[in-house]
Amino acid sequence: FFNPANGGNPVLFQHFFWFYSHPAVYVIILPIFGIFSEIFPVYSRKPLFGYKVVVISSMIIAGVSGLVWVHHMYASGTPPWMRMVFMLSTMCVSVPTGIKVFAWVATIWGGKIRLNTPMLFALGGLIMFVFAGITGIMLSAVPVDIHVNNTYFVVGHFHYVLYGTVTMGMYAAIYHWFPKMTGKMYYEGLGQLHFWLSFIGTNLNFLPMHPLGLQGMLRRVSSYAPEYEFWNLIASLGAFLLGMSTLPFILNMVSSWIQGKQAPANPWRAIGLEWMISSPPDVENFEELPVIISEPYGYGKSEPLTANDPNGHIAAVPKTMN
Repeated sequence: FFNPANGGNPVLFQHFFWFYSHPAVYVIILPIFGIFSEIFPVYSRKPLFGYKVVVISSMIIAGVSGLVWVHHMYASGTPPWMRMVFMLSTMCVSVPTGIKVFAWVATIWGGKIRLNTPMLFALGGLIMFVFAGITGIMLSAVPVDIHVNNTYFVVGHFHYVLYGTVTMGMYAAIYHWFPKMTGKMYYEGLGQLHFWLSFIGTNLNFLPMHPLGLQGMLRRVSSYAPEYEFWNLIASLGAFLLGMSTLPFILNMVSSWIQGKQAPANPWRAIGLEWMISSPPDVENFEELPVIISEPYGYGKSEPLTANDPNGHIAAVPKTMN
């Protein structure tokens, strides 16, 4: 199929590879979008802005993700008409993702923000995702992509998505649900130290890759020309700092799990069924089937329950609590 000597086409392999591999990135990042949509309302004390539109945008992203793979192949001899089609389809992905960013910012705007460690990681992930989205739009444009193809600009963009957004979002989730999973509270000071080392290290590591790519430094090389030395030195320092940032995280998780303060059932006054049971959860969770009294974030028609939450943010209660 791919060997020209036997009548095959090696570019066909690229089509098969990227038809799978680019949607795989969305498979990785869509759960992080869900984490952001869970965390921002809790630490802003506000309902998620445009809840249903945010959900629909996730479905649109999943659908469009299967129609953009050729933007990886602009330099592979693809015909001009194909380049134009996939440039437009790639740019279309920015619409539902932009809707999500707008909804998250609108959720935070005017809220009673609590800058706990989960919120810091979620905000850091959002900031770096916006930057990754800007460079992603640049790479979707055929003239720019051909210029920086196979350079460190692409590496920098990719790592802002996969580390700056995904890993930061995973850290946010770990800290947010750590009390529920373990029944222990983590140490806030170590958590904030972990965030700042991670945030600064990530930007020092991956931001220099963009000017390096614009200057023409190719990726997948073991050495580089002297004119690339400055930015590579900055990136190396950032990588070292990023590696060091995992030490307070490991210390926090291990020490908190062993001797941390006992966590209440709902330390964040969060929404969701998992926060209405003990920390850590019992084997059977609820003794009786919970009764849902409204849709998430107060979008239901029933009156909000305010007996146990002054902000009226309880979305469901066990039947025994009615």
